Amino acid sequence: MREVVFTVEYENGADEVMDHFIEHPDLYARSMEITATSDSVWGIEKVVGPTDVLEEFDDRLERVASDPNASGMCGAPITEWNYDVLSSNEESRKIYSLRREGDGPRSIPLVAAKHVGEGLMMRTERRGDQFRWTLLVDETVAAMHDEIRENLRDGLSLTVERLGTPPCLLEDGRVQQSLTPEQKAALEAAIERGYYEVPRQRSVTEIAADVGVSSSTFQYRLNRAEAWLAHQFAADSMDVDVDADLDPEDIEFIR
Repeated sequence: MREVVFTVEYENGADEVMDHFIEHPDLYARSMEITATSDSVWGIEKVVGPTDVLEEFDDRLERVASDPNASGMCGAPITEWNYDVLSSNEESRKIYSLRREGDGPRSIPLVAAKHVGEGLMMRTERRGDQFRWTLLVDETVAAMHDEIRENLRDGLSLTVERLGTPPCLLEDGRVQQSLTPEQKAALEAAIERGYYEVPRQRSVTEIAADVGVSSSTFQYRLNRAEAWLAHQFAADSMDVDVDADLDPEDIEFIR
């Protein structure tokens, strides 16, 4: 078995939902489960981000999913798009979706299902202008790659980031490996302004105003940084199997 990573880059304006990821670098999505046949794909995706960004994401998803003219990344019309929000809080959504495509060049999961058949395993991530597909396959990917690349809609481009042994797919990817630049900046701003002093010197609202972001965005970045630090401490200093029991993205933070 080999792991192949296809990354589709979207130009701004090519896709309304991906535009939202481009406009909001803090917005991130990854699949929890994903399965495909030759004409349909379904799965569960977790989307995390600041509250106001997620609320706008909700609106865009509803609008695009109900659009009768919606099409897949390679142009085939979407004949059915059903989704259900399984859980929702201020910082995340878990969304089940089922999509079917009609006649025409198909999107990545459907092309992969056609070529690989039973046993296909996939994982996805979305951030910024990139929609990354990680697949575990047991055959050559040349025909799959060519079919996808040749039929991508205008404004989309395809690259192969990885082709080889599958440790990236098989390792537990639930834990964020490092802070994003925005999370690091939020943590540094909080430390510099005495947020962790006793008594506390500045509030989240005050620090957010200093650095020029909304308080909800700053709170989100700080929470994610704190979760990462908690994980690092547990992994380095405690006799705890963190990967088995802790997913920082699932922590419910107390306001």
